Amino acid sequence: MPDSPQPITAEALAASAGGAPKRQWLEIWKPSDFAAFQPPADFVLMGDCHLTRGGITVLGGWPGVGKSRAALGLAIAGATGKAWLGHQVHARFRTLIIQIENGQWRLKHELADAVPDGGLDDWLRITPPPTYGLAFHEAGFRERVSEIIREFRPGLVIIDPWNRVAEGDKQGDYRQALEAILECLPADPSERPAVLIIHHMRKKGSDSTRKQGRDLLHELAGSYQIGSAARCVFVLEPGSNETTDPTVVLTCCKNNDGREGEPSAWTRCNGLFSSAEDFDMEAFLSSEAPARGRSTSPDAVAKVLRGMAGEAKPKAVGRLVSAGVCAKSKAYQILADHPNVEEDSSGKLWWKEQAG
Repeated sequence: MPDSPQPITAEALAASAGGAPKRQWLEIWKPSDFAAFQPPADFVLMGDCHLTRGGITVLGGWPGVGKSRAALGLAIAGATGKAWLGHQVHARFRTLIIQIENGQWRLKHELADAVPDGGLDDWLRITPPPTYGLAFHEAGFRERVSEIIREFRPGLVIIDPWNRVAEGDKQGDYRQALEAILECLPADPSERPAVLIIHHMRKKGSDSTRKQGRDLLHELAGSYQIGSAARCVFVLEPGSNETTDPTVVLTCCKNNDGREGEPSAWTRCNGLFSSAEDFDMEAFLSSEAPARGRSTSPDAVAKVLRGMAGEAKPKAVGRLVSAGVCAKSKAYQILADHPNVEEDSSGKLWWKEQAG
């Protein structure tokens, strides 16, 4: 029995009538073409190519660390031209946030805290959680996203979170999801926004060793496809295990077109995060201190050193390190600079309470 005839789709009819443009599968350039290429003036939006038009950047982190807040902070940085977590904004840009996790109540208060005077309407668009989810696998959803991008012309599109876009954790699932997102972007390279994908880290197994630097790239959840497709990958980690500690550490573990840079510590808040000036990064990265590190707050130092009387400096250093306050080199600096620590002529240390 012959195969049943397949229905003729509207797309096929349009193509046969010349109504649909022919897809160009591949271009080829000479070396001189690359030499003559002039990128748009706003091609590099932020950092050392950490965020570029047409490129994919990933912001990874464990649940609750503040990825969505950091992403909103990036949108505010794009609107104001202020630096984002230590990375310079080179060109102001509009941002479209396509998200599903944060409702109107939270966003109302976050935006009020972050920008009390308003003024973001020309620079920012955010989706309330879509009724049908982040359905990039649906043609109608992609058409709507494309329409919004054409009308608003953002420099950055944020997808939050990735695990609500990909329908599985396999390589094919990730590839299809990435292709669906990229299909929504304008064909003209000068109009293509950067894409920031908010992604979770994989569940921790029996190996409790904390990864750092480039090794964090392999901690992204699911297929390696997302890490390999991205030009740049950031990871946001909590600064300590304390639930009341607002400190986070940002590490760029991949940057194909520039330098990764050093990890940095920040105080998480609504809007642009503030620098955590007293954070002991050496302790955070060092094996001689607890894996998560701690902030060297005055209360933490006083709790460890109060009552010290005629103590040798190495012993005082050991107190601070053993208590997880800081690493050894930082401990020597604390002892030398702390207003309550006095050193006598024999080199012994004393804790003196300040009057008043």
